[in-house]
Amino acid sequence: MLRGAILRVARAGVLAAATGATGCSLVLDFDQPADAAPPDAPVSVEQCAAHEPNDQPGMATSWVGVDLAGAICGNGDVDLFAITLVAGQSVMANITFQNRGGSGDLDLRLLTADGGSVLDESRGSSDTETVMCPGGAPCPAITGGTYLIEVRGFMPAVQSAYSLHIETPPVM
Repeated sequence: MLRGAILRVARAGVLAAATGATGCSLVLDFDQPADAAPPDAPVSVEQCAAHEPNDQPGMATSWVGVDLAGAICGNGDVDLFAITLVAGQSVMANITFQNRGGSGDLDLRLLTADGGSVLDESRGSSDTETVMCPGGAPCPAITGGTYLIEVRGFMPAVQSAYSLHIETPPVM
């Protein structure tokens, strides 16, 4: 038995131990339903389902000129977006997300249509990543065709929601 400890059970179902010393405490609130608690995961089921399946080049989501919201949901999840460019056109893609000290860190890559070659990549540690071509090294001049924008976690277990913005100015 703990000497000097006073145990009280409050009407709300809270159990507290008071010893007069500072330290940790645990509060359990049984007056609220279980689904009232905030989710443990940083992404929702709905966010994870957005644009899926799009993990393989042949299943990439076609970009239609608007910003997109998505999520990387752990287990090595990647999201691929197909963009069609004409010869000489440039592309800039940007994602914004919450890095959360690395546990939500995402990376962004510009790939050839088959996903086999990386034309540009951004692997920083802030809340944004940007790729561009031409401009990113070693990205060559764009030839007409389909390209992929890939969003992936810094590590396979990363879970993070993001917003994707793509710009493809017309060729002058």
